[in-house]
Amino acid sequence: ILRGGNLVVTERGIREGVRQALLPMWNAYSFLQLYAERPATWHTDSENVLDRYILAKLAVTRDEITEALDVYDIAGACESFRLFCDSLTNWYVRRSRARFWAGQDAEPEAFDTLFTVLEVAGRLAAPLLPLATEAMWRGLTGERSVHLTDWPAADELPADPDLVAAMDAVQSVCSVASSVRKANKLRVRLPLRKLTVASPAADALTPFTGLIADEMNV
Repeated sequence: ILRGGNLVVTERGIREGVRQALLPMWNAYSFLQLYAERPATWHTDSENVLDRYILAKLAVTRDEITEALDVYDIAGACESFRLFCDSLTNWYVRRSRARFWAGQDAEPEAFDTLFTVLEVAGRLAAPLLPLATEAMWRGLTGERSVHLTDWPAADELPADPDLVAAMDAVQSVCSVASSVRKANKLRVRLPLRKLTVASPAADALTPFTGLIADEMNV
């Protein structure tokens, strides 16, 4: 309807909206609240590659949503936020679970990075998800309202477009490889002898071969 098309309200459509936009962010928030053994703080200088990626990915998303909302492209802003939530939950949080679940050896930088990401993401999504972001942001910060805060500034987050492009490509490789696995009826727990990436940009993925191998059980 935001693009001027026909509107058909269905329960399935509502469930898809909840699944793709509301639940990912809420699950990440609940995950942080459940496993953080101390109050997390603002932190943007972690050396961990996954932390650096999700912060840089959020910086890109911040620019995309800002540009979209400046011209009242609500649908574009929603799509950008949805894609970010997918990277946050299905890649960053999932790939970082060992860092969160390590007990006394858990990495504080992981919790602080997740807190920072959720705090900024809450401000970005506040015009789009006003009630959900209010509950999450107040739970994170203890402050009055997300709707009384400033829009995230461009310099609040470290930018690294090369890392974002490379890590997005890593996710694409893993997604395609999973599809090939499924098509050949090779269960995930079955180790692969090798995996070959055929791409003109394959060399850029060299620093992440260990991550791909672990994700795909090579």
